[in-house]
Parts: sequence; structure tokens; C-alpha cells
Amino acid sequence: MTDYRPASRAAWYVAAACALVAIAAAWPRLEQVGHDVVHGISPLQAEAERGRLRLIDSAGPRLGRWAVVQEAGLPAGVTGEVIWDGGTQQGYVTLSGLASNSRARQQYQLWIFDASRDDRYPVDGGVFDVPAGAAHVTVPVRATLYVERPVAFAVTLEQAGGVVVSDRRHLVALARANVQ
Repeated sequence: MTDYRPASRAAWYVAAACALVAIAAAWPRLEQVGHDVVHGISPLQAEAERGRLRLIDSAGPRLGRWAVVQEAGLPAGVTGEVIWDGGTQQGYVTLSGLASNSRARQQYQLWIFDASRDDRYPVDGGVFDVPAGAAHVTVPVRATLYVERPVAFAVTLEQAGGVVVSDRRHLVALARANVQ
């Protein structure tokens, strides 16, 4: 009869070593997540903000920046900024003053108006939530189609999951791009 115990023991040592390597590799990220939560920022918000800062650092002069405007018909007190890099089709929206939403009933949806498209059908930029007590949110723009020349970014409050085409009755934020 053959004794398999030495090989078994070696396998356990290899598994334990792999686990230690994995923990060591993840440790800096775990420390950062803990740091963000201590300062009141959720890990997802912290990651979005880091992505926004990386885009600002890397895009250079290609980066467009547009402030959320205060216009009649829009909720008072909503402020923010949109940054967009047309070359990489990446962007972020930072907003303050939005009311929290119930993800089961309604979600905020981002829209991108492109000068090369019909205004009736803006590009869907993704849906997002504002958690209770959030002073501000940073949201990555997730354009579903290529955006050639953005002229405006809008946020509406829609049914959970978003809509294909918004009637824009619940427009809550608008940033107009500087058209050149």
C-alpha cells in the first residue's frame, strides 16, 4: 500500500503559500478601502473619484469640462461638473444637491446630447443612484454609443433600470458644452 501523506502535506503548504501571496497582493487595496470608509466615502464612490482624477491627469487638453447650469425649471441647489474625453470616450459627472432615490422605484439616468445626432434621441450614459445622506456623487459616464460632438449632458429621474427614450419631464441637472 502506498502512503500519500507527504504529497498531501506538500499540497497544503503550496495552497497556504498561494493564499499568503494573494493577501499580500491585495493588502494595499484593502487598506485604501478601509481609509475611504473611515472618511465617509463608500468604496464605489472612492473608486469613481480616483478614476475621475486619473482621467483629469491623463487627458490633458482633450478634456472638456462643463459646469451644471442653474436654469428655470431645474431643481435649485443642484451643482456639479461634467468632464469628458472624446478621444477615449470616457467621462465623469460629479453632482451635489440631488435627493436620494429608491433604487427599487426610480433611478437617475445620464443623457449625452451629440451634435451629430437627432436631439430627440440622446445617447444613454447610464443609470445611477444617490444614497441617503450622500453630499455628492461621482458617476462614470457609460455611453452606449460613440459620441462625436457632445453639446449637453443631462440627468433625469426615471423608472428603475432607466428608459430607452426619456420624455424629460423629470430633468434634474443640465450641463451645456461649449460648442466650437
